[in-house]
Amino acid sequence: MKRYLLRRLALALPTLGLVSVIVFSMMRLMPGDVVLRMVEGQAYAPTIDALRRELGLDRPAYVQYLDWMRGIVLHGDFGQSYWTRQPILDEFARRFPVTLELAALTILISVVIGVLVGIVSAVRQDSVSDYVGRVVAIFALSVPYFGLAVLVVVLPSIYFRWTPVWTYVPFTTDPLENLKIMLVPALVFGVTRAGPIMRIMRSALLDVLRQEYIRTAWSKGLSERVIVLRHALKNALIPVISLIGLQTPLYLGGSVIVESIFRLPGVGLFFFEALTRLDYPVVQSVNLIIASLVVGLNLAIDLAYAFLDPRIRYR
Repeated sequence: MKRYLLRRLALALPTLGLVSVIVFSMMRLMPGDVVLRMVEGQAYAPTIDALRRELGLDRPAYVQYLDWMRGIVLHGDFGQSYWTRQPILDEFARRFPVTLELAALTILISVVIGVLVGIVSAVRQDSVSDYVGRVVAIFALSVPYFGLAVLVVVLPSIYFRWTPVWTYVPFTTDPLENLKIMLVPALVFGVTRAGPIMRIMRSALLDVLRQEYIRTAWSKGLSERVIVLRHALKNALIPVISLIGLQTPLYLGGSVIVESIFRLPGVGLFFFEALTRLDYPVVQSVNLIIASLVVGLNLAIDLAYAFLDPRIRYR
């Protein structure tokens, strides 16, 4: 197991290094100049050259990259925002609970909808319920979550002359008010993510229901509910769990657009605002932190598989 862990880490660390190089390079290739934006109408520095020296942008790009990585590796310092001059890690830690709550609610909603519809479609194969479930799954796969989010915000103002006010309230302050605000974005995001889960759940359960041990259970006279929920569902959920692990980057990455539309003060909105202002350190650091979380989660999933199936350790 230890050897398997070291092999996985040997793949994870170069991946994060490559992510840091790509993100750093792409930010420098984006059109526009952050120094000019900061100087125009803002008293950040008396001259453009002075501000460029203050931000360290007058140095070669490779020197800026090495300084950024040195601060992260040696001191755990991701730097400061160009615009607010606040530590990036502190701002990320303050906003991450909002994104984590949105991701958790989205996963919960997508799993509940996807598993329930998938079970009904599989158990009632080729019936009206099955056809309805397939249509719902195709609809969820086809509709982009950002388009659905825009419709949810815009349509009430057009047809009902009412614009919802999305003023975020922390869960610790008022749990009920917090859920009222977070539920709509989570539903919009969760419904679109439930589509793949519905299809995987249906096909996996149909495959399990054709196994010999399920036929034996039928022959013993067990009820359909007991056979499906107690004997078949456990094995059918394995590919669903794998799919959730694979979709984790989508849950975190999709929060950028969802939080921006619903104005939720999470990491996604923080990233979006920094990107529009060309705040290089924020965009680079948020990307690297999220990539580290995704790689760490995938590593945990790989270790869980290796623990459950010892054959994986020796591949």
